[in-house]
Amino acid sequence: MAYSTHDTDWDLSAKGNYWRRINETVLIVGKNDFGGYWARVDEDFLPDAYPTLKEAQKAAEHKLTGDQNDYIDW
Repeated sequence: MAYSTHDTDWDLSAKGNYWRRINETVLIVGKNDFGGYWARVDEDFLPDAYPTLKEAQKAAEHKLTGDQNDYIDW
């Protein structure tokens, strides 16, 4: 898949996953087989599953920024 080279907002890919680019790093979120969501930052999958799309997206963003605020303002 050809990703934009500029920072983006979350968008839906042709494969049905959500993706976003921040500072040349790609964040990807997809639906798992159990009704939840997984998250990935470049090639690294986050170890948890998330109950909602928004939580998975925020987890990927927090992983990228190193924010340790435990998902404030969800």
